[in-house]
Amino acid sequence: MSAPGTTADYGYDVDRTDPQAPGHLRPGSARRTRRRRPWVQLLVWGGAIAALILVAAGVWFFTIRPLGTGTALVAFTAALVPVSLVIAAVWWLDRYTPQPRITLVYSFVWGAAGSVALTFVIGGAVTWWITPQDAGENTANFLAAVVQAPLVEESMKSSGLIALLIWGRRFIGGPIDGVVYAMLIAGGFAFTENVLYFGRAFQQAQASGTVDAFWQTFLLRGLLSPFAHASFTSLCGLGLGIAAERRSLMLYFGLGVGGLSLGMCLHALWNGSTFFIQVDQAAPMAGFLRYYLTIQLPLFLLLAGIMTFLRLREKRIVRTQLSAYGRAGWFAPREVDMLVSIRARRRAEKWASAHGAVPRMAMHDLILAAVDLAITRHGVLHGKPTAKTRERERELLERITADRRLIGALSRPVVPSASAADG
Repeated sequence: MSAPGTTADYGYDVDRTDPQAPGHLRPGSARRTRRRRPWVQLLVWGGAIAALILVAAGVWFFTIRPLGTGTALVAFTAALVPVSLVIAAVWWLDRYTPQPRITLVYSFVWGAAGSVALTFVIGGAVTWWITPQDAGENTANFLAAVVQAPLVEESMKSSGLIALLIWGRRFIGGPIDGVVYAMLIAGGFAFTENVLYFGRAFQQAQASGTVDAFWQTFLLRGLLSPFAHASFTSLCGLGLGIAAERRSLMLYFGLGVGGLSLGMCLHALWNGSTFFIQVDQAAPMAGFLRYYLTIQLPLFLLLAGIMTFLRLREKRIVRTQLSAYGRAGWFAPREVDMLVSIRARRRAEKWASAHGAVPRMAMHDLILAAVDLAITRHGVLHGKPTAKTRERERELLERITADRRLIGALSRPVVPSASAADG
């Protein structure tokens, strides 16, 4: 990539040497893109608006109405702390190969509303089914927390990932994609759950005249375990992402079920700790903190290490695949360096913005298309190539070429400089 202020690497449009270039791949598909009918668009928008209205009504009926407006506001504000930490982690994971915003929003909304609603409906039935009729209160609470909650909650959260795969496999193309969506779904679920827990704790604090119950709940759920749900669900997302990269139906089932089962086990271990930890009345938090530092914290750090490794791996994939395209004539070496570095991408977009909003948008689109191309190519090399993957590669290469032409056309001076004219 040229330094800002020059256009040498953006103004060219030379013949490509890549034998897999769009002009040499195969004849383009003769099928016409089907135009979406107006009534279909109205149906989609109407369904989306109706879903939002139902979510809003559910939030008011099940949260604000039972808790009261003041208590609900306190609980909502407190719940923003842990969910902000999860969203910050997701942003760090996703910023290198960003996902479409609509699917990110879908993931959070599904976690905060869809999975919670299904858990509310199904969870009670499962608890009734697994609890013996002569069971005492302690046994019923144990089965609900250690058996029902992990099974139902993790299944309902992971169903959002399955819906994304059905919606389009390109949304989950690798491990990072699966983890990002899984963490957002889990973050949304934990947000709604925290609002309920914080609201009840605040009501207890008001009734008893002391704030100890509220601050203890906030410490446990808001500060010590903001990534608990995200860690559990990310294991299923990780398994589905690995399977998507290999494009293997058997791996989808095996790794998906394996990640889901492991997440359920960790969830059960987390919930079950409250039943097995010895509580010292003089220091009630001491036993939990020992358990947290001995078992849960190492597990969270291990998962954080896995996420960091995947982030670095993704950068290596982008450099390797774009370098291969560069050797085939699609990118200049400095373009590859720019596309690999987030800091260089920002400088390139800043340089393009100096020539107007359209070049900046074209530069942004070129970066996204190039990164998508690298991830797609990696999946093709490690899985079974199909007609859709070849068509996707063609589309991305043509998009990159169109963006480069647009940037070059709008960044060149219309009137030559005086020195160039004299020469």
